[in-house]
Amino acid sequence: MSSSSSTHPLALPPTFSPDALDAPSELSLILARVRAGIQSSAGITTEPAPGTTNHNAAGPTLSHKDVPTATDGLKHKVQRARAQVRELPDMDRSIAEQNEEIRDLENRIEKQRALLQRLRDEATGRDRKDDIATVDKMES
Repeated sequence: MSSSSSTHPLALPPTFSPDALDAPSELSLILARVRAGIQSSAGITTEPAPGTTNHNAAGPTLSHKDVPTATDGLKHKVQRARAQVRELPDMDRSIAEQNEEIRDLENRIEKQRALLQRLRDEATGRDRKDDIATVDKMES
């Protein structure tokens, strides 16, 4: 069975990846470069805290006027991610519709649990009857 013929209707598109949504880490690197630029222009030198990395390794320092240029790639990345998220299945459904489906699924789960418990009880009861019947047969 090939994967293309049996794709799940709710499967994520192959072009969609967690990296497409990872704006905070990229933004933190840009902000660290801005902070380093501010500190170097003010003559402040600080040592990185133990266990952290030196953010200057991410690139040269940035001034405030360089921030728009540095964030262009991030802005486009977020725009592409938003477009991909809009294309995901069921994104057009309202919260009320989703809550209704959740309630229906929870009711279905409860019915299935009740059925399983009833089957368990019947199987256990039948086993006890079989045990009693075999004991009675042996005694007679």
